Amino acid sequence: MIRSYLLILFFLIVSKQSLCQQIAIGTINSNDQIEMNDKSKRALKVAYLRTFADGRKLDTFYINKVGQVKYLILLGSKVNVKSKSAVSISIINNTVHLNANSEMKTCSNGACNECNFFIENNKVVACKCESNGSISNHCTYKINDGNFFYTLVSKIIEE
Repeated sequence: MIRSYLLILFFLIVSKQSLCQQIAIGTINSNDQIEMNDKSKRALKVAYLRTFADGRKLDTFYINKVGQVKYLILLGSKVNVKSKSAVSISIINNTVHLNANSEMKTCSNGACNECNFFIENNKVVACKCESNGSISNHCTYKINDGNFFYTLVSKIIEE
């Protein structure tokens, strides 16, 4: 019986630790913009490249708030295809933290020149085409587990 309680206690501790894993990637300046050192910037670029594994490169990034959730917005491109990814973050004492349990939401274009996230009830729920002169109004919306991205970033930062 004691063994069962110890096993349950062990699983509770491990699951709590895995939910709380986070890594600092930068700070917020007085203009509410993110500032990062070169190692964090490199980690984001490499992790982005490896996450998609299709030659897509990270062009720029910034922080955006949707409802009560703050996202690190990652803008990337490959040839003429642009994509926008959003990874939820935590900001504690002006330090930006990437969380292991975050989702990575991605909006990419094919025939649409400009795809953006569609927000409903203060949540990102889809993508929509914002460009009138596009061939099509089709945008691709995907939700991926952000743990892979988090793991890549944390490994590079901790090297």
